[in-house]
Amino acid sequence: MARFTVETRSGDRQEVSGRDGASLLKAIRKGGIEELTAQCGGGCACATCHVFVTFPAGLAAPQISPGESRMLATSAARSLASRLACQLKLEPAMEGMVVVIAPGEPGSF
Repeated sequence: MARFTVETRSGDRQEVSGRDGASLLKAIRKGGIEELTAQCGGGCACATCHVFVTFPAGLAAPQISPGESRMLATSAARSLASRLACQLKLEPAMEGMVVVIAPGEPGSF
């Protein structure tokens, strides 16, 4: 189980935990944070679960799939730290990462 910090769009910070293998999206929602709309239901078909992730020191970020990269390319706020929360699976080495919810995109719910 990995514990990590989530920063909401309003700047509030909350510690959240999730079981190994669960998506970051599910862990954030189970933690009571509802800002990620995930309009596609977590199927990597939109970018409404866009987050910025700072991984713990020494941990290489999991590789972004071509599909995730295409979806992130639609975001005006994309950065080197951008990921889709539906595509990241939690693992113990992610303990202590920081996740910042990206600004909402125009036209998203």
